[in-house]
Amino acid sequence: MSANKEDIGGKIQADSSWRGRQHFNDENENDLSYSGLPLKPFYTSEDVKEIPEPHQPGQYPYTGGIHEGMYRSRLWTRRQYAGFGSSQDSNKWFKDLMAAGQMGLSVALDLPTQMGMDSTNPMGKHEVGRVGVAIDSLADMETLFEGIPLDKVSTSFTINGSAAVILAMYLVTAEKQGVTPDKIRGTVQNDILKEFVARGCYLFPPKPSMRLVGDIVEYCLTKAPKFNPISIAGAHMKSAGATMVQSDAYKFANAIAYCDEIVKRGHSIDDFAHQFSWLSCSNRDFFESICRMRAMRTFWAKIAKERYNSKNPKTQQLRIHMGGDTDAMTFERPIANVGRIALNCLSNVLGGCQSMQLPCYDEAYEIPTEEAIQNALDVQMVVAYESGVTKVADPLAGSYFIEKLTQDILDELDLVVNDIVDTGGAVEWIEDGRLQRKIAEEACLWEARIKNGKEVMVGANYARDETDRSEYESMMHPYSEETYDYQEKSIKNVKETRDSAKTNAALVALKDAADGEVNLMDSLIEAVRQYATIQEITDVLKGSFGSFHAPTGV
Repeated sequence: MSANKEDIGGKIQADSSWRGRQHFNDENENDLSYSGLPLKPFYTSEDVKEIPEPHQPGQYPYTGGIHEGMYRSRLWTRRQYAGFGSSQDSNKWFKDLMAAGQMGLSVALDLPTQMGMDSTNPMGKHEVGRVGVAIDSLADMETLFEGIPLDKVSTSFTINGSAAVILAMYLVTAEKQGVTPDKIRGTVQNDILKEFVARGCYLFPPKPSMRLVGDIVEYCLTKAPKFNPISIAGAHMKSAGATMVQSDAYKFANAIAYCDEIVKRGHSIDDFAHQFSWLSCSNRDFFESICRMRAMRTFWAKIAKERYNSKNPKTQQLRIHMGGDTDAMTFERPIANVGRIALNCLSNVLGGCQSMQLPCYDEAYEIPTEEAIQNALDVQMVVAYESGVTKVADPLAGSYFIEKLTQDILDELDLVVNDIVDTGGAVEWIEDGRLQRKIAEEACLWEARIKNGKEVMVGANYARDETDRSEYESMMHPYSEETYDYQEKSIKNVKETRDSAKTNAALVALKDAADGEVNLMDSLIEAVRQYATIQEITDVLKGSFGSFHAPTGV
């Protein structure tokens, strides 16, 4: 299963330099895309004479889309990222969103939950319920989905380090509703490698973290075949500073590491990768956003077929969940963000995504209000039903510019992914800090461009809004003592009413499993069923796996 340069994406350039923001300067910046790819003022047939004619959507390598008719037969799934405060608060919000036209739930988890901490942990106390919902035990998960039939709704969880615990809680909650694992639909993000390079919400070192990723994929393969066991994300690496094309390349390098982990367990790529989903986001460069999606589909199709010998078209089809450019939402003149959101939505549709969630106009300074969430959903519905862009699959196919920029992105993906794969792979690059340093370098260059006005942000550094910034900052979602008290009482009640002997036995069994080599999901599910808290479970796993400290200089 080893790969050479021809295995991964096709055409390879001789120059293996990393294109990025270092290529910008006063003389040529108008001739470069957002990610630093060269642009011409005008394109003709000469620019595409060596590029194959575009394939019909639904045909390998799926450049124009994974379905033949695309939105003519089925629109994308509309989601909005939601969840805050207690599980009781979020349960009401979810029901309101579904009544407003949302087609699936996308659950935000608060930082203590992401870090495997109970709400009562002093280190996370003032983050409880702030950027997502607090989930400390099965009791919270049961409340979160009370009155929401889990055999009818698709649920996405934005969780990574504690993904296995959250999935176990969801499975047991479904079980208590009488829904078996094979009936549940949704996604758990479970993309731990990007946490090491972009967000820092990892719990264990890279190698045991990869074991947990593999355990989730393997469990879903046999027990929950409709549930996506991983959503491989590039958006967070873009937010950390990488260019969009670089973040896509890092995403594919991570994907290869995940696939290698499952393949070495004796599974074929066609056993599991058809259930992978992919998370990306549009950016301020409208056409680059469209071409990136076309390039990503082509690149993955070739990885699956040429590197892993896939025979199943479903495995070769990259299913993309697209977000918007959250980093471009400004504090200043937030209503201007509606225009940015609309452009994000349109580029996502022209690129051919399968599901979408958009930022909200107030997201720069607070947890989105119901009005802002409804506005983001309305934007999607306006594009879907009023714009006419859904009547033709891959409507920009054949444009000299679109086809050339798509190919340039493919070439760039080849360069970056091969560089990583040929020099140790994503896990090794993370362990020694190479990937983190690449992103940090790009972040510094981008920040400098914003500060010196080279990148225009309307209202922030151009046509500047002089409104006192503190007016917006005072609206930021505050710490709630009431939410903390609710969670504290919930944990106390759980510990007082559970069968402590059974809980302790389940945690001992989990420790034994973690010290061995078996799949941990069954042991995690039993610990959750006995109402062990998320921190009790995390502490057991840390006792077996240890902790990770970022390399010096990262």
